[in-house]
This record gives sequence, C-alpha cells and structure tokens, in this order.
Amino acid sequence: MLNQVKNSDLKLNYRSNSNLNVENPISFLDYLEGFISNASTKRVKGYGTVGLAFNTIRAYKSLVKVIREFESYSRTKLYLHNIYKVTADQLTQFLSYKCYSDNYCGQQLKLIKIILKDAHKSGYEIHPYSVFIETFKQKTSERIIHILTLDEIQQVKALKNITSQLVNSYKWFLIGLSIGQRISDLLSLQPYQIGRSSSGLYIDIVQQKTKKAVTVGVVDPMVIDLLLNQFPQKVSLVEFNKCIKHICRLAGINEEVQGFKINPKTRRKEFMRAPKYKFMTSHIMRRSFASNYYRKIETLLMNIIGHSKESTFLAYIGTNQNKDALADLFMEKVRAI
Repeated sequence: MLNQVKNSDLKLNYRSNSNLNVENPISFLDYLEGFISNASTKRVKGYGTVGLAFNTIRAYKSLVKVIREFESYSRTKLYLHNIYKVTADQLTQFLSYKCYSDNYCGQQLKLIKIILKDAHKSGYEIHPYSVFIETFKQKTSERIIHILTLDEIQQVKALKNITSQLVNSYKWFLIGLSIGQRISDLLSLQPYQIGRSSSGLYIDIVQQKTKKAVTVGVVDPMVIDLLLNQFPQKVSLVEFNKCIKHICRLAGINEEVQGFKINPKTRRKEFMRAPKYKFMTSHIMRRSFASNYYRKIETLLMNIIGHSKESTFLAYIGTNQNKDALADLFMEKVRAI
C-alpha cells in the first residue's frame, strides 16, 4: 500500500505553473460536472457506442467528491491548465493520507487524465505534463481474492427454509454463481431473456459494461427451476451484498481467512482476519464461476491453431462468433465435470 503520511507531514503549498498564461481559466470541477451532465452523449471508446455506463458515471461523481475534498483541504482551486506533476503528487499524497487504497488513488488519477484529454480535444488549454501523469494500482501479489469452491456452493444450495427477507437474494445468488455474469447484468435480468431448446436453457445478455452480446447456457437443475418457475423479484445491490453474507454464514462458510474489509468508522478498507462469509460481495459469483471452471473447459481449436486471442482466431477463419454454439459447448463440458 502507499506509504501513509501524518497530518504534520502533509504539505500542500500549491503553486501553479507560471509558464502558462491563461486569460480565462476554467475550473476543473466545472468542466468535470459538465462532462458528467453530458454523459449520455459521450462516445464510449473501443465500443463505438454512445452513452457512458452507470458505473462509469458513478466513478466520475466520486472524483467530484475527491476534488472538492482536496480543494477544501488545500485551500486552493484546480484549473484545467494548472494540473501537472506537483498537483498529481499532492493529490496522491492527500489520498494516501486519507487512507484510500492504491487502486482507488490510481483510478482517480486515471479519470483526471481522461477529463483533461477531453478538455484538450474541446479546445481548452491544459498543462503539457498532464499526459505524463502516472497512474498505478495495487500489486497483484498483494491482492486477496476470495471464491466459493464447488463444495461450498453445494453447501449454499443445501440450505432449507430460507426466510422471506433472504429468499430473493438467495435465488439471485444461485443464478449468479451458475452464469458468471457481472452483478449489473445479473440483477437486471428479465424472463424474456431466457430461451429453451433441445439442448437446454439459454440466457441472452447484452453486457452493460462492454456492450457485448453473450449467450449463457444453464445446466444446473435447481437454477433452471428458479429461472422458469420461481424467477426472483428485484433487489438492490446494497441489499444483495448484505444478504449473501448472511446466507453464507447460514451455510457454514465460516473458515477464518484474511482479506480487506471496510471499517464502518473510517469508511476505508483495512486488512484483517475474519470468517470467510464476512468477505462475501457480488464479485464472488463471477470470480467463483471463472475459477471453478478454469482449465476444465478448454478452448479447443484456438489451442490447436496457436492463437492466444479469440478475436484473432475468428478473424483467421473468417467467421463470426456463434454464441449459441459456444453455449452448447459450455453445457456439454459442464455436464461432463
């Protein structure tokens, strides 16, 4: 983690670069808030679509809070033209002092660069150094990722007499563990996305984050019954994350493990040891799905041809991805495990 600094060591004697002479300086916050208000018309880089995703907008709104907090603490105001190395260093130092994680600090710097680049494209003056602001994230070796094993998933499935307060989150939990999609796509799932064929049950999803269309095959009889006959009611993400901790506790997933949890007093992540169920969040479903089936469902022809990327392989053979065929293959392999 970033080296923490004491209050007495935090020096924020802000100075702008005198080499830039801007007659009508634009406040960074003003531009950022304008950027957010126009999010629905922003082009999404890499996908050729328009309109930023909900989580992306939320990240920019979080940046607004960070900048306001920084300006208040440093008693200065950031402008588009005066964000450069000293600013980036001071922001990093400030966020470290506030005990934000490395990933969060790095994300804020990355978002600042995106905003400044957008401002430059719009014809505003920015500091030449802004393109060299360095972002960072937590070292892979320092990450602690929790998953539910196939045996632990069976413990969850074996629960009986689920209370009415937990039943919908329980259903979503089992579905999520079976289809491996992001929580935004899971909780927005609708019955019309479900289809049946001679091979089994399918779910068609256009992923909110990537805008990619995927077809997921479902083979678990319990999950198939939930989807066809006991489709769950909507729940909020906050409620879901709270309920799955309770569900995993009831299922006896209480092995003591280490990880990071939010301290309710400081509202910051802290390293600790605790029963495994306390670390359960919505990410556990997708990570468990990927980890449990890793190396068990091989990519067949790609390995034979020698292509490492599926996009390269599909371009090589001159065809588009057959989502139903991939879902068929997935179900065939899962049934064999």
